[in-house]
Amino acid sequence: MLHKCANPACLSPFRKLSQGKLFLVETPALERSESTPAARRGLSSHRIEYYWLCDQCAFALTLSYEKGRGVVTVPRLEIVRKAPTAVAHAREERRDEGGRTEQSA
Repeated sequence: MLHKCANPACLSPFRKLSQGKLFLVETPALERSESTPAARRGLSSHRIEYYWLCDQCAFALTLSYEKGRGVVTVPRLEIVRKAPTAVAHAREERRDEGGRTEQSA
């Protein structure tokens, strides 16, 4: 069940499919064994997981699967190329009262 935005730095709760962007990610199973019933039947041992990015995060980020790390947020290259100042501005808005900036994974 989806509870919040997949961006660890964002606390937006998941409410509607029409808001944000839903991702279906096929990941390797935790244990790969030829003795599992699925493997013996020739079925895939991958898992399907769902992730969601809120509208604001989906504008500048996408999700990627990295072996050993799992699903991580990465900047959308087309946004960085077209509007580097917009991404920088979004980072500035995330400053808290102490002047620290939050960085996504």
